[in-house]
Amino acid sequence: MKDWKRIEPTKVTKVGWRAIVSKTFELPDGTTTEYDLFYPEDQEFVSIFALTSDHKVVVAREYAPGPEKIMEDLPGGFVDKGEEIETCARRELREETGYEPKQMKYLGAYYKDRYNNATVHAFLATGCVRVGDQELGPSEFIEVALISIEDFLTNVKHNLVTDHGTILAA
Repeated sequence: MKDWKRIEPTKVTKVGWRAIVSKTFELPDGTTTEYDLFYPEDQEFVSIFALTSDHKVVVAREYAPGPEKIMEDLPGGFVDKGEEIETCARRELREETGYEPKQMKYLGAYYKDRYNNATVHAFLATGCVRVGDQELGPSEFIEVALISIEDFLTNVKHNLVTDHGTILAA
């Protein structure tokens, strides 16, 4: 198998705070096709699997507009331009949950799927303690919960949790 040839120009369409990136490729048989992908090509995210010292998972419960239900999410978000990824992971954990870790371990990076330009950096945060209130942005309505690992895995099996890449890495 060989790489496909990318044909420029690439088109970027902003939809709210998201971007749809349209890339055209020449396929191995000589035909061309266009793919619409999510997020700019250099976009990075962090996702944190956070545990307290008594092994409770820190989850961010929030409404998910796609499936239209409340789901348990792992804390995380966009990496700001020029921001170190671990600094971002600590910031996102603190802002979304009010928790800070004693230790932070980098687990690796992944793409959510083959139609996504963004890289997700996964972290395992241990020894997490609550140090203050949440610092939520506009349109963020997050309820923090501490649940057992067993209950968390049950919720994963019942499609109530997002961000499976970080869960597998942890």
